[in-house]
Amino acid sequence: MNANMLFAKLVQHLTNYNDAAVLWTLLKERADCKEIGISVNELASLQLCDSITRNSAHRTIEKLQQMGFITVRVQHKSKTLVTVNREAVLDLLNQPLPERLPACSQKTFPFLDAWNAQLEAKAESNDQSSD
Repeated sequence: MNANMLFAKLVQHLTNYNDAAVLWTLLKERADCKEIGISVNELASLQLCDSITRNSAHRTIEKLQQMGFITVRVQHKSKTLVTVNREAVLDLLNQPLPERLPACSQKTFPFLDAWNAQLEAKAESNDQSSD
């Protein structure tokens, strides 16, 4: 398992990009081990490169809290203090997913073969350029 696979599994289980992105970011920041301070602006703009809006990040934090995946403490005019419920996330990830889903499938097909060939050619080109 790596960070990319974790994100893909979160997307498949939560069926929502914003939920998965925010939870993944909190896990990456080790909020499952300690309470972290993070602002909605920092989360949306810096951590997630404006891929979600500040309002979406705020709604997602509330939603993840309602779902039991995070605990939130808000301090007046300060960062939001967040802790991830590691056991709840592990329980979610331990639920089986159908093997046909995109994050689980081991299937290969012509598009993937062509893309992999293109990536290999690009990597070889970059290796030759650096010599």
